[in-house]
Order: sequence, then structure tokens, then C-alpha cells
Amino acid sequence: MSKKAADTPARVGPPAAPGFGHSFAVVFRTQIRRLVRGRKLRLGLISTALVLFAVVAARYASQRDVGAERARELAAEAVENGFSWGFFKLLVFLLPFLFTSGAIAEEVESRTFAYVASRPVSRPALALGKWAAGATLTVALLVGSGLVMHLASLATDPATLVDAFPSTLKTLGALALLGICYSAICMLWGSMVPEAAGIVSALYLGIVEWLLSFGPGSIRWVSMNYVGRRLAGLEPGGILPEIAPEVDPLLGVGLISGLTVVFLLFSVLVVQLSEYRFGHA
Repeated sequence: MSKKAADTPARVGPPAAPGFGHSFAVVFRTQIRRLVRGRKLRLGLISTALVLFAVVAARYASQRDVGAERARELAAEAVENGFSWGFFKLLVFLLPFLFTSGAIAEEVESRTFAYVASRPVSRPALALGKWAAGATLTVALLVGSGLVMHLASLATDPATLVDAFPSTLKTLGALALLGICYSAICMLWGSMVPEAAGIVSALYLGIVEWLLSFGPGSIRWVSMNYVGRRLAGLEPGGILPEIAPEVDPLLGVGLISGLTVVFLLFSVLVVQLSEYRFGHA
């Protein structure tokens, strides 16, 4: 090799684009930071705190002037009612709505999506990273507040606290599945109709997931909330509860997980193919 060739620096090509895993991690961290610093996490914390306060206050108020056995029954009922009303009928809808329905819509509204999409981050990584951040905070608040409610409500009866713990874990597992699923649902509607992300997400959750969970007979299968409540061992309630379908645990877990994957795939497809030229959300 000649001296001239040896002294010539080798040409360096453009830096390689980051892989999917790296892009996903960057979007995930950025979205988590954005949610933590924003008002939505504070609203979620306030909502969970109010639910916890109401359940624990009702639990100890009902214990006055009753025997030990009756007090144990009332404590167990308070925890069950707290999960049924405060979690399955409120928080499991509110938290995914707060954290994921506007994940894409806010970027479109502020006209920053074009800039974000032009960065060396794939659109699938962008969609999945934002969904994962919202789902993570949703599950963390649901599980964390559920454990606090269990401990606070049963603290005066260590035996019941320990005996009821497996049931609470089963309930928290069902809530976590629903929180992940609802995050995917809100992600899809927020990606598909960013100009009305909150309205469409709320309508879907309110009609399909909440209202139809109390419908008659097999119509309840369309509601993952009903499936989740049955996985947790809660009573079906609603119209004609005696003919409400039974839910096998494996079938219920598979149904919620499968619907989550379907909504996620459509979310990624919508974000991948949409232009998002204008933002009026």
C-alpha cells in the first residue's frame, strides 16, 4: 500500500438508525417523564386517594357496636365493594383514559407529531412506547392502591388480612389485565380520531365496556370489564344475573389478552399509515 493511500482517512458512512428496542425505550422514558411532570398523574393520584379514603372510612364506620365475627364480615365486604365499585367501575376506566387516550392526539394538537415522526424513531416504536408508558402507570396505580386498600381495611385483623390476600392478588391480576387492555383501546381511538380522542374513547368505554357489562345473557361477552370482574370472583350483577355466562379463568385471560393484542396491532397500523397533517383536537 502506498504512503498516500495509508494517509487518506477512511470514509465514514452515516450513523446507523437506532433499532426498535432502543427507539421503544427512548419513547417510553420520554412519555413517562412527560406524564409524571404533567397534570394527568396528579389527577390519577387524587382519584385513587379519594377512592381509598371512601372505602377505608366506610369500612371502619361500619364496625361500630358490632361483634368480632360481624366486624370481620364487614371488613371483607368493604374490601370487595371497594374493588367492585371503586376499581372495576371507576379507576380501571379513568386511569387508562387519562394516560393513553391523548398520547398521539396531543402530539397532533400541538403540531409536534411531524417533528417527532421525522426523528430516527420508527412509528411502531413511537406508538408502542407511548402505550407502554400509559399502561405502566395505570397498572402501578391500580395494583399499588389496591394493596394499600387491602392493608388499611384489614389491618386490625391480621388473620383476615393474611387469609384474604390470595383473593386480593387475583383481583389485582384481573385489574392489571383490564388496565393494559383499556390502555390499548384508548390508544387506538386516540390514534384513529385524534381530533376527538377523549370523546370517542369515553364513549367506547362507557357503552361497550361499562353499560354492556350489565346487559342480559351472552351480550356481556363483548365487555372485558364483565370478564375481568368474573375473573376476580365478583358477582355478575346487572340485568338477569342468574343467566349471566360463567367465565373460565383461562378463557377470560386469553380473551382480554387477545383483544389487547388486536387493539395494539390496529394502533400501530393507524399510526404507521396516517399523515396527521392537521391538529384540531
